[in-house]
Amino acid sequence: MCGIFCSIYQPQQDSESSKQWSICKDAITARGPDYFMEKYLTLSHDWHGHFAASVLWMQGSRIMTQPSLDDNDNLLLWNGDLFSGCLAKDDVCDTNIVLTELQSTTDIMSVLRKIEGPYCLVYYKKSSNTLYFGRDIIGRHSLLLKVDNKSNSLTLTSVANKNIRGIVEVPAIGIFVMNLNMSQINLACYPWTEPDLKFTDVIEVLETNLNVDIDIKETILNTCSSALTNLHLHPDPKDVEYLENVPCSKDFNEVLQYLLKNQEVNERVECLMELLHQSVKIRIKKKPNYCKECIKLILNDKNVTCAHSKIGVLFSGGLDSAILAAIAHKYVPEDESIDLINVAFERLGSKNQSMSHTNNEKGNVTQKYDVPDRKTGRQTYSELLRIYPNRKWNFIECNITQMELQLYRASRICDLLHPLCTILDESLGCAMWFASRAKGVLYPVNEIYESPCRILLLGIGADELFGGYMRHRTILKHKGWDALIQELNVELTRISERNLGRDDRIVSDHGKQSRLPYLDENLVKYVQHIKPWDRCYPTEKMPSGLGDKLLLRLLACKIGFQCTANFPKRAFQFGSRIANGKENGNDVSNRL
Repeated sequence: MCGIFCSIYQPQQDSESSKQWSICKDAITARGPDYFMEKYLTLSHDWHGHFAASVLWMQGSRIMTQPSLDDNDNLLLWNGDLFSGCLAKDDVCDTNIVLTELQSTTDIMSVLRKIEGPYCLVYYKKSSNTLYFGRDIIGRHSLLLKVDNKSNSLTLTSVANKNIRGIVEVPAIGIFVMNLNMSQINLACYPWTEPDLKFTDVIEVLETNLNVDIDIKETILNTCSSALTNLHLHPDPKDVEYLENVPCSKDFNEVLQYLLKNQEVNERVECLMELLHQSVKIRIKKKPNYCKECIKLILNDKNVTCAHSKIGVLFSGGLDSAILAAIAHKYVPEDESIDLINVAFERLGSKNQSMSHTNNEKGNVTQKYDVPDRKTGRQTYSELLRIYPNRKWNFIECNITQMELQLYRASRICDLLHPLCTILDESLGCAMWFASRAKGVLYPVNEIYESPCRILLLGIGADELFGGYMRHRTILKHKGWDALIQELNVELTRISERNLGRDDRIVSDHGKQSRLPYLDENLVKYVQHIKPWDRCYPTEKMPSGLGDKLLLRLLACKIGFQCTANFPKRAFQFGSRIANGKENGNDVSNRL
């Protein structure tokens, strides 16, 4: 995991490049506290390059420094993980693998075609004097782009600052290229998949924002889309007979147990379970076995045996995070604790309420932070203790006062969110920042605790894959199954611009890495082949807490969860009580 920065500029404009770097440097180095380096290169008569990287050591038996130069003076800035596929290897740093592969060919896209895992990269190929940059097809890591036509410069950075105007997120639609043999800023794009109307819209917006024409090249991936795209997709009665014939019961667990007796359903759940286990396993195993504090000693050549928490789960207590915690238990050593991080924001007006209910300090705290996610978090924590009694689970209650929220929103979070600026981005970004900081008190012992883990498992992607939003129920009711599957496909393609870049910038600010098991390529491919009514069945027959994300609820039931398997979907910003329900999330926030 890294913070990367690249500035391509003309020699007479080096002061402008230095200005951009001075603005971004603090946020870049926060992402990678283990190592920092920068290089200045003369790329041609017209272009100079400033490349910088801060490294969070997450791969290989020793830290790999960046920017990385090979024997031919090709340069790579790599922020990613090879979790699967033919390039993935144990105990070898991904940066080395990717740099070696890129050095060995002139067909850069043939290498990128083989990469499986989250990444963004900047690569300079000296022989062709070409700069390549982009994000993986899902868009799991952040990369921002600014083109300054006045100074004739191009800037790429993992994270920026609200003082940098005109910067945009690099869309996860393909790999972009700049030909450095030309004296003016120029861009081309190799699309990941065959361009469609969505691609065209994104390119047109990007061209307008950057004031640069973008030449569209050949498609990188030649395979057909794995998603179901039928425009007239509707189940035959026999397809959903097993769902329509479930017993009428207020006990949703009884319904789930009934469905699991169906052989096809059970096989589908088992297959999903296996893929999710593989996804969580590699995301837990691929790391140095040291916590945030012990790794500092290792990097200073000290001998350390670390028994502290290395894995954390952002833990609302909801379905998605509960499943990740349960599966993580299988792959974290028995003698290590797993941190369950639960965030709550001080309820406005709660001071008077709490004083009227209780006179003791602990009671005041309980009242102030008695938000929905705290209640479900404690319930699910109790279920984990029941299912896995020998595991040490650290349930961390992160209680955020309004004063602290205002302080860090203004001094730090607003810059990490940039260029995003809506009320929804603000509320989710703030909640994610305080949760990933993971500083609070342990429940139920009430001890002050700050998680030393360097990896956070997040449940992002589950709602988009398995039909977890209330709007899915509405779309099905009014427009039918074909409209719902189109909505699910669109949401997955939009998740990079809605969530992933922002969340990567937010979590990484604490020198931690977010890992997203639900967005593993193999798991996504499998789920997209499943008919929508076999993933979710949000009909009147199956109300909220049952029909939404039905396949995941079946998996949770099979694990052994009871209450948790039936918790209805609740948005993070409302569950933690940071959001004001009277505000429109799509409006621009005046607090950033």
